[in-house]
Amino acid sequence: MKSFDRRTFLVASGALALAACADSASKATNYSLLPRFGQDLMVPGKVRMAFSLANDNSPLSDGPGVLKGRILDSAGTAVIPAISAKKRRVSEGIVYWDFHAELDKVGIYYLHVDGGDANGGAIGINEPSTVLVPYPGQQLPPFDTPTTANPGAVTPICTRLAGGPCPFHGITLTEALASAKPVVYLIGTPAHCQFGTCAPGLEFLINAGKRLGDKVAIVHAEVYTDDTATTAAPAVDAYHLAFEPVMFFADRNGKIAARLDGAWDQSELDETIDALVAGPGG
Repeated sequence: MKSFDRRTFLVASGALALAACADSASKATNYSLLPRFGQDLMVPGKVRMAFSLANDNSPLSDGPGVLKGRILDSAGTAVIPAISAKKRRVSEGIVYWDFHAELDKVGIYYLHVDGGDANGGAIGINEPSTVLVPYPGQQLPPFDTPTTANPGAVTPICTRLAGGPCPFHGITLTEALASAKPVVYLIGTPAHCQFGTCAPGLEFLINAGKRLGDKVAIVHAEVYTDDTATTAAPAVDAYHLAFEPVMFFADRNGKIAARLDGAWDQSELDETIDALVAGPGG
């Protein structure tokens, strides 16, 4: 990953029009779609597209329980005539809708939703050889993430906002992948996250870890080397990240089954991790 201003850490991703809090009215017409994912990270196949809603460029703190729409290709043809997503809540001020679809061809697509503006939300499907961040179907690359016993250049090793460091720094990602268990790997910084999703995202993972116990191996890595939030931590460079948070779900053979980018709530995390454990490689 190239060096960059850490205060604009997310600018390279497609999720960057978002703000950390949302105080607009929850009801709007012709609202715009704000992506919670990087446009340069998705490849052909089944994709997750998480969007928030905005009115006058301000993210809404609420919205429809179910958002309905359709996906068009760049020529305006409806490749998916009907699609819907339920509302998910990260925190009091952050909601999103996660759409899932099969998009098998490289190109630009647009999600148009009921009540949305004419522009829709852009979805980029990229040639796999150009995508450097690991994606579902690939093997999750091992990496010696900092641990409590060997933090390396990362201090603090965990910026969890309350309750002390999280419990996911006891082993490295390399060791987790060698454990013959499904692996969940989170890269995110609760204390320095620009959009307010890292801290709740980590707490949701702690909840899931308590529920599942030793059925999964969970690892968390910070984004910055220290609290100045100016230098990318080794974990960020190793996976060529230009956004955070991101969570990888790998089966016991190390194959990536799913990836959550940008934002997730407790229910989506639980659904994803339970599918991982119950899956053929779980």
